[in-house]
Amino acid sequence: MDSGENDGVLGLIPPRPPERRRQEFIDGLAELQLRPWDLAAKLERFGDDRPFKAIIRSIDRMMSGETKVSPEMSVIVEMLLRQHRRLTKRHGGLDWTLTEHGSYQAEVDGWYVYLSPQTRGRWILGCSSGPSRQDYSPPFGRWLDSLAEAKHKALVEVEEGMNEYAAIEHENEVMQSAP
Repeated sequence: MDSGENDGVLGLIPPRPPERRRQEFIDGLAELQLRPWDLAAKLERFGDDRPFKAIIRSIDRMMSGETKVSPEMSVIVEMLLRQHRRLTKRHGGLDWTLTEHGSYQAEVDGWYVYLSPQTRGRWILGCSSGPSRQDYSPPFGRWLDSLAEAKHKALVEVEEGMNEYAAIEHENEVMQSAP
């Protein structure tokens, strides 16, 4: 009996050819609206300790087909896609309020999201764990090219902010309980 013969019965995903894995990688990044730089920044936040340029070079090489997309990278992108789809389903009808200054704001699970217009039609995203300036506000990477992109990115970045805030709270609790 072939070792992969019962994979379907066991519910295992069969190995994918490299070109299919590469196309799924490219399609996944497109759905997430992530550029190589964005993915590299996420990987760095997740703990990838390679130099930033090396991370981007690796992503570019995978996208071009120069190297195979690693199974680990496929897993990371698939996890990001699942998170994105879950958030979109849960908050797809998010109520954005237009302010008198031309910016938009919304509340997501107790977090406040702000989209402010910038020059040349770009937008900057900000969010915080509460309405006050003293509330935690995670840093964000770059200006976004359209309001639609900014709204799309807002849900993911709020989730990232929540994760970072939870990690900070955990570290503080550990430090306070240390002898």
